[in-house]
Amino acid sequence: MVAGSGARRISLIVASVLVVFCWTITALPADTPSAVIADDVALTKATIAQLAAKDFAGVRERLDTTKIPISDQRLGQMADVIGQDEPASIETISLSGFHNIKTEDGHSRIVLEYGLAGKWVVVDAAITSKAGLKQFVRLYLTVNALPLRELNAFHLFGSGPAQYAFLAGWMAAIGLTAWAMIVAFTRHRGWRRWVLIALMPLGLTPTVAMNWITAQIWLMEANGGRIVRVFALRYPMALFAHTELRAPFLYVSAPLIAFGYLIWHWVSSRRPRPLASGADVFD
Repeated sequence: MVAGSGARRISLIVASVLVVFCWTITALPADTPSAVIADDVALTKATIAQLAAKDFAGVRERLDTTKIPISDQRLGQMADVIGQDEPASIETISLSGFHNIKTEDGHSRIVLEYGLAGKWVVVDAAITSKAGLKQFVRLYLTVNALPLRELNAFHLFGSGPAQYAFLAGWMAAIGLTAWAMIVAFTRHRGWRRWVLIALMPLGLTPTVAMNWITAQIWLMEANGGRIVRVFALRYPMALFAHTELRAPFLYVSAPLIAFGYLIWHWVSSRRPRPLASGADVFD
């Protein structure tokens, strides 16, 4: 009996470690940016330097004026925001984009933060590349009194009821999924055990996300559109991430396989076991 209890304890420890590994492996850092995006970062920095020097003609040559109709007065205001002093720091906040491997045509989204005297300026830029021509289709400057790492830092305390309600649901989804994985690990053997464990964290519904700083809620699969699929795939179904401006957000998709398995396990455990026959008793 003691040996059986020890084996069960070891199985629970192994299952718990496996659950933690399944979630932490997805939080590994992303790959380094491609050479094309690195070139776009250099182009953005050079354009901001032109803007600070008030070389408006040079800046305008790099803009897609059909997407950014901007006047010299507005460029002058942006130049005054940057100033002519050398920035104390230039930090890359986020990089994203997609480019064709052969032609290098595509788009990049770049967010930089300039540390200046008494202020931090966020440069939000988008660049399209086509036939070797690079143009800005987005170029915004935002002035902050604090750096983004402080403005958008995650703080557990001091948030509103909406954040805590979402956090409770997020933790419940993870906890139930982890419990389903542990139950599957202890009840099954062989390939069934590992298939069930691998499928448990699969989310099969549209993913609901919440910005922890602003409490904004959105569907990640919507992508700005109005049509949302009834079923979606998200693996793992619940995790945390950061927006392009480093604001932390939580997201969750319902793990229907894990929930269904727990319901099946609960129903089957409440079924009365068949009584032994008389022949079995007196044999």
